[in-house]
Amino acid sequence: MTEKQFKDNFRTQRSTFAQLVNQIGIYLKKKDTVLRLAIPVDKRVACALYLLGTTGELRTIGHLFGIGKCSAANILHSFCSVIVEIYFRRLIKFPTTQQEIRATTDAFLKKYNYPMCLGALDGTHIAIEPPIGYEPDYYNYKKHHSIILLAIVESSLKFIYVNIGAPDRCNDANVYTRSSLYELLQGNIYAENYITINNTHIQSHVIADSAFPLSKNLMKPYTERFDMLNDQSVFNYRLSRCRSSIERAFGHLKNRFRSIHKKMEYDIENSLD
Repeated sequence: MTEKQFKDNFRTQRSTFAQLVNQIGIYLKKKDTVLRLAIPVDKRVACALYLLGTTGELRTIGHLFGIGKCSAANILHSFCSVIVEIYFRRLIKFPTTQQEIRATTDAFLKKYNYPMCLGALDGTHIAIEPPIGYEPDYYNYKKHHSIILLAIVESSLKFIYVNIGAPDRCNDANVYTRSSLYELLQGNIYAENYITINNTHIQSHVIADSAFPLSKNLMKPYTERFDMLNDQSVFNYRLSRCRSSIERAFGHLKNRFRSIHKKMEYDIENSLD
């Protein structure tokens, strides 16, 4: 298999795959039993990545790897649980120190000419099989059932906050105002980081679209009108360019892990673990 074929199948380079197996193999390794030999760690990782990277069904992909549907599902759940346990808090981290805040806002200013931005916020929808008896809670305007993935990215498109699992009946703004992020942004450290423009304090804040509530720590665009002032149009343009980072990040996420495009074949509890 060529390097390109490997990346097309497993959505990562061969060297990254080997590093991943080396780092998490100890947590995925199973013991042989009297009845059967354990599935090797590298095969488990390959199966999980293939499942995440394609829209194929569990049964079909299981057959490709010579295992059953249940085994494929268990492998994927174990793999994702280990990844979250080991990497989530280390890699997905919202800026909370003076140094982190300054580095994040400076990067947005340099790239988009937009000041004091901590990150671009938005939500996307993940199709699921809803829990029995709760179908209406998960039914969305696109006429299918889903949960909300609320996320923030920095200027480099790196995810720095993720909230997953709210029923689609809760809109993005409601999920945000009930989140730990909303409480975090009330902290004094964000108010203390500000610049002054035309005698107005502009503190560090996140940006979002018009569906979210305007506040000192969340900026959204002016309502589009035919008689908008030029300064308002310029502000909307810069905010829109800055906010495009979250849209592109979601695009990259869905392109690499294409299983997001189809309905999850798992219980919602497993989908959220």
